[in-house]
Amino acid sequence: MIGYHFKYKSDYPNQVHQLNMSISQNYYLLKNGEIKYQLKKFDINWNNYERTGKRHIVNFLIRDHFSNCFYAEIYPIDEMPHIEYFLFNAWKQKNNFAFCGIPHCLILGRHIINRFPEIQNLSHTANVNIQLANNGFATGIRSMRDWETNMRFFASYPDLKQIESFQKYSEYICRDINSRNTGKTEPNLLKWEQNNPRGLIVNDFTEFEKLFSE
Repeated sequence: MIGYHFKYKSDYPNQVHQLNMSISQNYYLLKNGEIKYQLKKFDINWNNYERTGKRHIVNFLIRDHFSNCFYAEIYPIDEMPHIEYFLFNAWKQKNNFAFCGIPHCLILGRHIINRFPEIQNLSHTANVNIQLANNGFATGIRSMRDWETNMRFFASYPDLKQIESFQKYSEYICRDINSRNTGKTEPNLLKWEQNNPRGLIVNDFTEFEKLFSE
């Protein structure tokens, strides 16, 4: 049975991951597929976003609680894939970003389970302890803010203005953001790499897809 998560502590990378799936409040797509920033936040949610007449962007983000290292992707809201496609990209071994591995515990919002109930099968197919978030911070909202702030920077490059191009460079973008040294703490990726990350790794999508089946 899935319960709420109240304890926010992890002892090593991939012990706890936080999953965030949300509609961007500041970005949308122009008709030509260009990523557009709007200073005034959209007052929208999953039930009313269509009223704006805009083609909104959905952020998928998974954050390692121990290191703050995260992986993220964006999609047009009308082309949003099944969550298994994003999680496969996030947890597989990647060519350009070291972050990988299925966690022991996954914290997520109720809306994700409602939309993708198959995700609950991970509890018995991959031994993942699935917990409901009791607030926004439990789903990695701080990392989401960091991601959206950097979206504006990266989307300013001519080669990354189009969402198709931006999507192709998700690994590079996430590696860049998580490799930065703020001077306050070590880079997220370095902390993840140097503290013995654990977790099952499945690099074949056909095999990974089976984890979402009964």
